Amino acid sequence: MRDGNTLLQLAIEPVDGLFFRNARPFEAASRGVSGLPVPQTLAGAIRSLLLERHGVDFVRLGKLMKNGASFAEALTEFGPEVAAVASVQVRGPWFTLDGEVLVPTPASLKGEKKTGKLVRLDPLKSPLPGWPPQVPGMRPLWRRGRETVEAADGFLKPSGWRCFLEGGTPEPCDLVPTSDLYDFDDRTGIGVNPDSNTAAEGLIYSIRMLALKPKAGLYAEISGPAAALAPLKAASVLMRLGGEGRHVVGCAAQQSADWTCVPPVPNKGRLVLLTTPAWFNGWKPAALNPVAAAVGAGQPVSGWDLAKGGPKPNRFMVPAGSVYFLPPNAQVPDELVADEDASVGWGCFLEGNWSYV
Repeated sequence: MRDGNTLLQLAIEPVDGLFFRNARPFEAASRGVSGLPVPQTLAGAIRSLLLERHGVDFVRLGKLMKNGASFAEALTEFGPEVAAVASVQVRGPWFTLDGEVLVPTPASLKGEKKTGKLVRLDPLKSPLPGWPPQVPGMRPLWRRGRETVEAADGFLKPSGWRCFLEGGTPEPCDLVPTSDLYDFDDRTGIGVNPDSNTAAEGLIYSIRMLALKPKAGLYAEISGPAAALAPLKAASVLMRLGGEGRHVVGCAAQQSADWTCVPPVPNKGRLVLLTTPAWFNGWKPAALNPVAAAVGAGQPVSGWDLAKGGPKPNRFMVPAGSVYFLPPNAQVPDELVADEDASVGWGCFLEGNWSYV
């Protein structure tokens, strides 16, 4: 958080099902399927709420940006309090369960098929004959034991991800399956003829919404000048999040996430665990030279460009849960992504320790 900024920890509860679009067109006779919330969607919702409450004319804002002004430059036309919204930073969203902030399960954790016990993969100390590394000098991830394992799907509780960052292996009770957090709700809709207020012929569609379970929610952190964040300081705030006009209620979180850094340990390597997706224009940050890595499949993300009045270019993000294993005493920068990406919540990460197998 920048010096002098206010930090708000926000608990977000859906009013109904939520809908987060992907890059595919959504038209009549089509079926839209919601994905999970991504940082830029949350940041857009926060920015839109703040600008709306500060009385910004969105048509005028759009024209200024279409004429070449940046977002920050365009906001200066509306006064200093509104201009301060450009410096607001958003981190998240993360799922919560019973108020505890969860992070995606590290890609280097697996589960034994027979017992459900979690298994940790770490870099192999000795070179493996015949194994072609992604980059010369990298080592494969390895484990002790011969049990058959599979991907450990879900999210880790704070006790689990702290254990992982400290170099240990979380217990099965630290893992929250996705079925405890959300499900999907199928709905069918029709287009309405504005002249007759009757169903328009041929305009039928279906959507699959994200439905959070009763004890599940979302958590975010917003920092910025106090005057800019004033609309978020109410006891509860109703705002739109995602597509289809879906609403959520935001209020001060009863429990905040403990992001306290796990200190380095002599003779142990450092690791970086992504807690939100990130765009590196490749599989790793340019600033890191990992000994090994566990990286998931690319996550396509687009969005809407207010200035151009059209979709943003599709980018394939490195997914949350990806892990980079670094040498001992490796220096990790404060941000792994570009400033604009960092300001909307892409590329959040935690640091921890690891040992060779």
